[in-house]
Formats: sequence, C-alpha cells, structure tokens
Amino acid sequence: MGKLTKERGSKIREEHSGILEKEICDRHNLQQIGGSRTKIDGSDGESNKSIKNASGSSTQVHLTTQKHFIESFDMNEKCVEFIRLFCGNKDMNNNGRDRFTIKQIESSIVDSFSSFLNLNKEKIIDLIIRNGFDITHVIFNDIINKKEYEIKYEEIIEKISECEWKFLNGGIHLKNSDGKTYFHFQREGKRNPSSRYNVLWHIHKNLFV
Repeated sequence: MGKLTKERGSKIREEHSGILEKEICDRHNLQQIGGSRTKIDGSDGESNKSIKNASGSSTQVHLTTQKHFIESFDMNEKCVEFIRLFCGNKDMNNNGRDRFTIKQIESSIVDSFSSFLNLNKEKIIDLIIRNGFDITHVIFNDIINKKEYEIKYEEIIEKISECEWKFLNGGIHLKNSDGKTYFHFQREGKRNPSSRYNVLWHIHKNLFV
C-alpha cells in the first residue's frame, strides 16, 4: 500500500465525502446534507451528525484563516501575536523559515495564549465542532480499518472538562489525564501560500474510544 502521505490521506477523505458518506447516513437512518456551507453531514430531524473521515489516528475538524479565528474571539494583542508568529506568513523570515516554533516565541506571549485556551476551552470546541450549527453527534469514520465510532456532543464537552492543553513544538494538544490527545491545533502548512498559513484543528480517534 505504501506510506500514507498527507496528499494521499486528503484524497482518501475526499473520496469518502460523497457517495460513500451517503452509505454512512443510510446506515444511521439519516438524510445526507453535507456541503461546504454546513457542519451537518446527516440528519434525521432530531439528531444532526457530523461525519469525519479519517485515514489515520486524527483528521481535520476545522480550518479557517488567521483573521477569522482571531475575530471569533476577544483576543488580546499577545494572543493575536502568537497566532501570527506560530502560523506565519509569506513575508516572515525566521532564519529562512516562514514561521516561529513555540520554543522560539517569547514566553509571555505563549503564556497569554495558554491562558486564552484555558479560559475558552468549551468555546473553542464549540467553534471547531459546531461553528454555529446544532451538531448533536460526531461520527469518526476510520476508513482504513473500516470502523465507525460515534459520540454525543455533550459527551465531548464532559470529556474535555478535565483535559489540559500541552504545548509541543509543532502544535498544541488537548490531552486527557492519560496523555491521550483529543484535539490539536497546528498551522495548515501546505506548499500553496494561499492556504499555508491557515489555522487547522484536528480531532483524534482517542476521543471516541
């Protein structure tokens, strides 16, 4: 099968977002909705479910621009600076790199963003899971092992209540007491400069098992 690259993983997820995603909706007695303008992939009129197709242990759950993410919250200047430095931009030159790692960012800026994450944990999860839509369940579709996992939104909120944010060099992970990651934040990092510097959130299978 070969190594599962980001490009191949993206292609696999794309293939599962149409006809094969409808098969999931049919199994759950849902009407398929989907599309880029909603977070709801299937609904039965009462339950609104978001389907996340994963080719690995995690998959994209929310992608947005730096500007939109910043404007979604009441961030102070240091938090805004953290986003700018961590996600980077095409004009940035940090010894030949277009971003700063967490270890390279001034500690007071990192501490400010850490406080923001702790104060807004539920709001952040609400944004990346729901984004204004009444999502009641999330389905994690492991397309390599052909297995589905499902969790209620209320259970997600309950699970993250005791979780802590952990700052790693390339990303920020929301981990439980056993060190299992439920969500993580990174920059998009694609070669195309139009999307390279976006804010990217992943959801992990650990949340469902």
